[in-house]
Amino acid sequence: MGYALIIIGWLATLLMGIYASMDFKKHRKSNEHSFSKKASKNYLAYMIVVGLAGLLTNLGYALAGNWPIDAGHYVMLLAGGFLFYASAFLFVCSFYVRYWRTDLVEKQRKNATLFMIISIPAMLATFLLAGEGMGPYLTYPLVQGFGIGANGFVWLYPGTSIQGLQIHWYGVIIIGAAILAYKISDHEFYKKYGKHGILDTCFLIAFPAGILGARIWYVVGNWNGDLGGITPFAERVANGDWISIFAVWEGGLTILGGAVGGILGGMIYMLLARKYVDIRFPFDVVVPAILLAQAIGRFGNFFNHEVYGNLTLMNDWPLLPTWIKYNMAVSWSDGAPVFQTITKTVGSITYTGNMYVPLFLIEAILNVAGYFIITRLVPLIWRKHRPMGANLGWYLIWYGTVRIIMEPLRDTDYNMGANGQWSFWNSMVYIILGVVVIAIFLAIMIYREKKGLPVEYPASAAILEKAGAQGASENPANPVETPAEEKKDDFSKPKPIGAKQDDYSKPKPIGKKNKEDE
Repeated sequence: MGYALIIIGWLATLLMGIYASMDFKKHRKSNEHSFSKKASKNYLAYMIVVGLAGLLTNLGYALAGNWPIDAGHYVMLLAGGFLFYASAFLFVCSFYVRYWRTDLVEKQRKNATLFMIISIPAMLATFLLAGEGMGPYLTYPLVQGFGIGANGFVWLYPGTSIQGLQIHWYGVIIIGAAILAYKISDHEFYKKYGKHGILDTCFLIAFPAGILGARIWYVVGNWNGDLGGITPFAERVANGDWISIFAVWEGGLTILGGAVGGILGGMIYMLLARKYVDIRFPFDVVVPAILLAQAIGRFGNFFNHEVYGNLTLMNDWPLLPTWIKYNMAVSWSDGAPVFQTITKTVGSITYTGNMYVPLFLIEAILNVAGYFIITRLVPLIWRKHRPMGANLGWYLIWYGTVRIIMEPLRDTDYNMGANGQWSFWNSMVYIILGVVVIAIFLAIMIYREKKGLPVEYPASAAILEKAGAQGASENPANPVETPAEEKKDDFSKPKPIGAKQDDYSKPKPIGKKNKEDE
């Protein structure tokens, strides 16, 4: 019965998603610039059905797992399931309307923005509510993915591996986070250049460049070993195991290097293939979005049960959700956390506790806060003489500071470098580079102002026009490219001698008929 409810819930959610997307597509093709009351009621009905699907899905989890669940946890489980699925559906729909239907009337676009803003904390609150309902009854450590091997389908847990296809939540989360950052950045480009897809190829280049940078950074940082006891890469290469340098599938990526690699890869592509874009613009809109991708990506570490902090007591974290505390436990027995006191001595300090500090959550919160501070608060405070491209510098300063804050909380097994200080000094370099970047772009702005030059490089507009992109307005009212057949008669210029097109800019001679009058 439980598995049947789960399948019904998933199918209902999928079908409502497909039906709603088809409805959106149909509405867009109709060229209507507002949703009717009937359409709004339909989407409300979809949201309710999706909410009921979430309720059935969570009920199915409880029945399939034979959880000895009490009434209070049942209420949290079912109410949280209904409200989370409904608010998630509201977020997806309002996100689409806000960022992809710029042709709608202003009132409805503002309403979509309001709904999107409301849905984000609603999703978070209801997800936590549902999590508290099921938290005490889940099996720990949580599943980190699934595999298909010789024995068929199996769930994967931290520390387990099979021969065959393996799908880890870590990879799914990383790809999803990158797509979200791309969508946000693509919308900013659309607002400025009136065209979607400018970043498509850039994304396909920057993403693998980030993976490459993350691996290079990890290998260099651990060339002489680290405090976690990993065999130094220098020793591996000396023993002929040079292939281990490229063994990304074995783990070993650093976000610091990934950010640098992704930014460099994307920058090189934009300079070579998107010359009509002032490179400082993607620095302002794309780079801060990396913080959101990093915040979401850190949950991959949570499911892998890795890159955690020092030992601590669960009782010291009363506001932390149960499922996070239990998954961050030091050890488990029969799928449940072991609550005995664990002692670990590092240097002259002794730590006691039965869970690890959830570094992934701390960094995720700080990164989300950093995104909104850089993109909203800084422009609000620094309105005058704020140079283009400065957000790249703010990103480097913010993330470097975050990592410095995190390092003392990190379990020493995850400190890179022979002395464990690799990440700390790299973070300092981040901060210094950030200050230098802001200073450089500020100097460029001051120089251009003194010379009476425009803020953006004038070549951008010329190349953009040549490339056929639509306008450079910050917020085009209806940024749709003009079809070629509508451009054939240019009445702003004199008619060439012998041209056959009708010139309606001059009075029609008496008795003379135009072609359309015949």
